[in-house]
Amino acid sequence: MPKVIEDEVVISKTEQEGKDALEAEGTFGASWRIMLFRGVRDNDIDLVKQVCSSHPSAIHEHFTSGMKEWELQWDSLRWYEFGDATALYVASAYCSDKVVRWLLANGVDPDAVCYSKQTAQDVIGVCTYKQEQAKTIDDLLKADRLPPQPPIKPTLFAKIGYEDHLKTVYEEVVNPEDPDGPMMKRAKRVSETVVRCKVSVTYKSYWLPPKTQYEVRIRAMKSPEWRTERTQATHKMITGLAAGTTYEVQIRAKNIAGWSDFCELVTVSTPNAKREVGEDEEEEKEKKDSEMSEEERQAKEAAERKARRKASVL
Repeated sequence: MPKVIEDEVVISKTEQEGKDALEAEGTFGASWRIMLFRGVRDNDIDLVKQVCSSHPSAIHEHFTSGMKEWELQWDSLRWYEFGDATALYVASAYCSDKVVRWLLANGVDPDAVCYSKQTAQDVIGVCTYKQEQAKTIDDLLKADRLPPQPPIKPTLFAKIGYEDHLKTVYEEVVNPEDPDGPMMKRAKRVSETVVRCKVSVTYKSYWLPPKTQYEVRIRAMKSPEWRTERTQATHKMITGLAAGTTYEVQIRAKNIAGWSDFCELVTVSTPNAKREVGEDEEEEKEKKDSEMSEEERQAKEAAERKARRKASVL
């Protein structure tokens, strides 16, 4: 009997996330997006925190774009307005003041544009209007922006590597045409081992949205001078460091209101060099000596004897 091969089922990213749904007690298998929507809508700050603990970036994203229409229709009469919305936008529409306060305290952008190019300020109470809560949300959204909280303590990892570089050096040799005359200079290429140390710095805080600007600063222990580098990534590789040295590292973040304080000071030590720089030069010298012709070796020995005679006279 021929084997029946079933057609492969292609699962979209959204469907896969649905299969990997949040299976916490009391969710009845609903996806984390549904549970986040309900928590925001119902001003259930505990549920919002629960979902965001496993999906931290959701507070900044247009998370409802991953929901199906029927999921939104089931939970909201104005579902069509929430097809591409942020948690702050939904919370403002339902007057969920506790959620709004928590989201803003955790760095959510109040000016994020959602349905019909509207922001959270434009939709306060459109779904559920509560006068006192609406006033609170309006004040929160109009308040002066504050700098973000500092990033969390970074994770550091030091690495060491070795690179071989060729360089030209000049040595004094006996002039074979005039052994008793002045020494002549001869160029040669030698290999030099260079130690390269670097530190990998990883830092991330869920309250800082994507494309946040970070400043990483590093210095040798107790040094008065910091070296700073800026990036929008949550990982930075700092190169050009010395071996066997302890470094201090701190991170800070920036939003439209300015820079945060620096995070807690963290230290990391780079490994000691396993071999001394210049060992390859000695090896190269010994190799050159072994490859000398008999005539070159005799000339070198004559020059060394001459140098010893001069030293004994002195």
